[in-house]
Order: sequence, then structure tokens, then C-alpha cells
Amino acid sequence: MTVTPVAVGSSAMETSAQTAARLRRILLGQNVLLVVALGLLVLFLTLRLEFFFTTTNLLTIVQFSSVTFIVATGFTLVLIGGGLDLSIGSGMMMTGVVSGKLFVAGVPLVLAFTIGFLVGGVTGLANGLIITKLRINPLVATLAMLFVLQGTGFIITDGRHTQVRDDGFRFARERLFDIPVPVYFLVFTAVVSVILLRTTKVGRHLFAVGGNPEAARQAAMNVDRFRLGMYVVAGLYTGLAGVILASLLGSIAPNSGTGREFAVATAVFLGGASLTGGKGSIVGTLIGVLFVTTLANGLIQLAVVPDWVMVIEGILLIVAVAFDQRPKGGFR
Repeated sequence: MTVTPVAVGSSAMETSAQTAARLRRILLGQNVLLVVALGLLVLFLTLRLEFFFTTTNLLTIVQFSSVTFIVATGFTLVLIGGGLDLSIGSGMMMTGVVSGKLFVAGVPLVLAFTIGFLVGGVTGLANGLIITKLRINPLVATLAMLFVLQGTGFIITDGRHTQVRDDGFRFARERLFDIPVPVYFLVFTAVVSVILLRTTKVGRHLFAVGGNPEAARQAAMNVDRFRLGMYVVAGLYTGLAGVILASLLGSIAPNSGTGREFAVATAVFLGGASLTGGKGSIVGTLIGVLFVTTLANGLIQLAVVPDWVMVIEGILLIVAVAFDQRPKGGFR
């Protein structure tokens, strides 16, 4: 059989076009653009602020990025499964309050932190049951849980901050092999989550459940069980983040998680997760967290007043959700 030059040329042109299209998608991909934006932000802050690019400040960014990333990973899993969780900030606070109160009351440190960690899991279980069994919208259910946890935290603490001056309680401020302790928890969370999503049947089914729940049901997947499980996992991640945050702060603070759900949501949406489910990545979430945490750190050092910080964070959240809508024709 003879292959004509026209056919060969046509095939080569198609291959070239496909390669160019693939390269364009990579270069204009959301994570790549976010990395570029992060690099420009770091460059700007380094040139503008004398003490931004210092070991002390970078360690601060890394420590608090670790906390935010852990809870954001749980939020990512919930979104991939087609859910939503607005109670994460209050969940972190409750974990820290319970752990701190138990420790101050004489409970051994490891047990106090373990109980606090499990409180996060119980909160996630409660969210999951309310959503899957009572059929309450995730937005309403988790918003209600936010208020329940916030109110309970203020009742337990009488609205007062309590310093915990104990080196063991403040373990998250330490370094191991010159690396901040929270970074080890970040790596552990990232590895476990990537393995879960990319190499297990559970991960593949979770994307299917979030992307098209009806098709998942027709394929004999238990959609409610998957979503319930992800709320429990997200709750445990929130519990872990809350324990680490309380340790970093060295205090029992009833407002320690206030507003953190919005920073987490911004980071996760910037990282490529979708409100409609079935989409998201741990790497994207990590990049989003680094961007949001670095921006917050820079705004503080630039002495931007809190009111304007709220405005900037609100605009950034809109931009993040706009990126979520862009692939589906959200810009009209």
C-alpha cells in the first residue's frame, strides 16, 4: 500500500497541532499560572520588605502553611466528592480548646491531643450524617455546625484566652533536623492523600461520585457512604490541624479558627478544585495554600489595615471561584 505525501503531511500537521494544543494547556494551566503568580508575589514582597525573605519569616510562613494545608486537604477531598464544609474553622478551634482544657485539667499531653484530634473526626461524622441521612444541603448543614461549634467553644472557655506555658504543649514550635515539626505533618498528609486519590479504588470512585453522582449510583457505588467517609476524613484532618494550631499559638483561644474557612476555600479553589465536584488535586491545593499564606503574611508586614485585608481576601475568593467556572464557560 502506498502512502501519499498528502496523507503523511496531513498526519504530521495533526500531530503538531495536538502537541501545540497540549503544550498550550500545560503552560496556561491553572497550577502553572498560580506558581508564576506566587513567584511574582514573593519577588515583590522581597523587594518591598526588608525582613520578608529572612529565615525567621519564611519559617513562619511554612509553619502556618502546614496548618492551613492539612485542613485544606480535607476540604479538597470533600469538594471532590461533591460536598462542602464551612465548619472547618470552628472545628479547628474546638479541637484546640478541648485539647488545651484537658491538658490544663491534668490529662496527659498525648491523650489530650488524641481526644482533641478525635473530636474533629466526630464533627466530620456529624456533618456527614446530617447531610446523607437527613438530606440537608451541605451549605446549610455545615454553616449550622459552624455556629454550634463556635458557640460551644465560647461557652467552654467563657470567651477568654488562656496561655498554656508548657514546652510539651508547644511541640509544634520545635524543629526536627532543623525542619519545623508542622512540615512533617504536611508531608504525611500530602503523601497519604495523594496515594488515596491516585492509586486506590476509593480515590477513583470519589472522583466519580463527585463528578456524576447519578452515574455512580447506576454503577452500584454507594454515594452516601463515600461522602460520609470523606466528611469523617476531613474532620480528622481538621482535628490534626487544630491540634497543631493550638500548639503553635500556645494557648486556648475561642476565636483561633475564626474566618479560616474562607482562606482555606480560596486556596483550594485557586488550586483547581470545583464547587460542582469531581475535580481537584493535592498539589494544586498546596500551591494555593502557599499563595494565600504568603499574601496574608505580606499584607501584615505592609501594615495594611484589617478592613482592607478583608476586602482583598474577598476579591481573591471571587477570582478563585471565577477560575473554577472558567473551564465550563463561566466567563460570558
